[in-house]
Amino acid sequence: MSVIFGRCNFHFQPVTGNDLSIIEKTLSHWKSDDKGAWLHNATGLGHLMLYNTPESLTEKLPYHHAGSKLTITADARIDNRDELFSKLGVPAAEQLTIPDSLLILKAYEKYGTHAPAHLTGDFAFAIWDENEQKLFCARDQMGAKPFFYYCAGSFFAFASEKKGIIAIPGTDLTVNKQFLFNQLLRPPEQETDTTLYINIKRLKPAHTLLLDARTGGMHTQQYWDLDPYTELKFARKADYHDGLLHHFEQAVQCRTRSHYSVGTELSGGMDSSSITAVANIYLNQHQKELITFSNTLADEVTDPQLTDLDERRYINAVLEFNKIKNAVYITREAFDDQLEELRFAVEVNDGLERWNPLWQIPLKKKAMQMNVRTLLSGFPGDELVTYRGKYYFLDYLDKKQYLRYFLAKKKYPGFNKLEPLLSHHFKYQISQVKRAFNIWHRPREKEILEEFRIPDFYKRHMRDCIWLNPVYQEQFKSYRHFQRCRLLKPQVHHRMESESRYGIHFRTEPRFPMADIRLTQFYLSMPNEFKYEGELSRTFFRNTLSKYLPPMLMQRNDKYGSVAPFINRNRKTSNEQFHQLLDTAPEISFINKARYRQQGTEPRQSLLEILLWITKNKNRIEKL
Repeated sequence: MSVIFGRCNFHFQPVTGNDLSIIEKTLSHWKSDDKGAWLHNATGLGHLMLYNTPESLTEKLPYHHAGSKLTITADARIDNRDELFSKLGVPAAEQLTIPDSLLILKAYEKYGTHAPAHLTGDFAFAIWDENEQKLFCARDQMGAKPFFYYCAGSFFAFASEKKGIIAIPGTDLTVNKQFLFNQLLRPPEQETDTTLYINIKRLKPAHTLLLDARTGGMHTQQYWDLDPYTELKFARKADYHDGLLHHFEQAVQCRTRSHYSVGTELSGGMDSSSITAVANIYLNQHQKELITFSNTLADEVTDPQLTDLDERRYINAVLEFNKIKNAVYITREAFDDQLEELRFAVEVNDGLERWNPLWQIPLKKKAMQMNVRTLLSGFPGDELVTYRGKYYFLDYLDKKQYLRYFLAKKKYPGFNKLEPLLSHHFKYQISQVKRAFNIWHRPREKEILEEFRIPDFYKRHMRDCIWLNPVYQEQFKSYRHFQRCRLLKPQVHHRMESESRYGIHFRTEPRFPMADIRLTQFYLSMPNEFKYEGELSRTFFRNTLSKYLPPMLMQRNDKYGSVAPFINRNRKTSNEQFHQLLDTAPEISFINKARYRQQGTEPRQSLLEILLWITKNKNRIEKL
């Protein structure tokens, strides 16, 4: 895991060492194991290294290859190394030591801008092509690795964190008000490429970016998508079980590649328990031991309202069944003060962000203390591979079994069976009418709109980022399109990227076996009826992984516990702290400060975050 950054000036204006050092200094808020910079005329690339894979210990980035005149900086873990060795003709003597960044460079030499389509893993990289005078950038298929960029005025810049771009003198920090107001109402619902600042963008997952340094011309292009049309045809049902098991084991095993200790986030659910079991056996075979990290309650806690949320009994069952001895229990928050925690979040996110995994901070902090540099996560299993089959009856529409579709029993509330039969355009128009007349279904949304003075224009466009998403528009074309939409929705990318950015602060790399594109494509292509068979949810998956799961997990139908039962939901910011923050913050048109002072209303977390962000940046952004 690493931090990458770079700058490219247009019209052949040289990039200086000071230009890069400004970015590097801002990004060096964590202790890197190594760092490097490369300058050539109008281009500069930089790198802050966190050693993790065995090959990274001798890796030097940025790397310049004089023969091809190509230079790369990368934050990458490539999982299909053996396949690439064959495709790229890597000699056997080099295969044990060649770093992932050089495999990417070799792929670019052979395939050009089509290289990312041949890569599997988590990656964000930039390659300067001196011969073409172009900068080629790419981000992994699921967006686990962050990549922000800025293209305006006389230069292009990129970085793993927005703060590296924000630090550059002359950067236009005009606020994206639609993003800001979306953040108040529905934080996870944002466009995939947007940020809090109009001119600082994200490179979308599964996209490449090509910049012509001579002209400043730039374009992005998608290079991968899940295929919702193909269905696997095997002779026996057992073949599907074998295939799913193979892809799952492969997804876990390739993500244990580390020179350091490997940990898992063990919650007691189906996903993290299966990952823990497979990782444990594989590491044991290579004379290494797994460390599990679990959020749970301290032994002295006896309050039934809390203990009912605790997953400890399931966690212990997994540990005992798999004979795992190195188990770490986290029983308290990382911050005692709510404002202190939110101030940290604003610092990590460089403002407001879609997803804040604050419940993970204590876990990542403990992993850092133990020098565990890899944490395997069960996310996003629920979104596809271990999806509960909640709306299984959509499969009947594919088969044109309309009566069976309408008669099928809903396992969970909240779905209108007429919705798939209505055109997307019609539903979008209805949603616009509702927003125009301030008709909001959720009580929380009504309260927020009453509390904040959000202009009508931004209200009307509040959910456009979802409605205009092509993957969302196609979700009812078939049951597989619906499943594809679940995995590729922006919230999934947001969370994975967010965990990676928090990982930078804690020198720990999150890895997501359940997002492995080989595994997800195999599962998506299986016959649909296997995905919702049986009385218990996830029957096919649990039967496939039965040898890894204790009886208690095999018999468990749903997970209702808390991801962090120790979180004190009564921990609030005091009136004194809140009023002090109000007094310090500049005036904001959509926030009525007098109302909060008069009513003594308990502030929302989003309000506190806005006040902290505005106060920190009041001299750098326009008046809101």
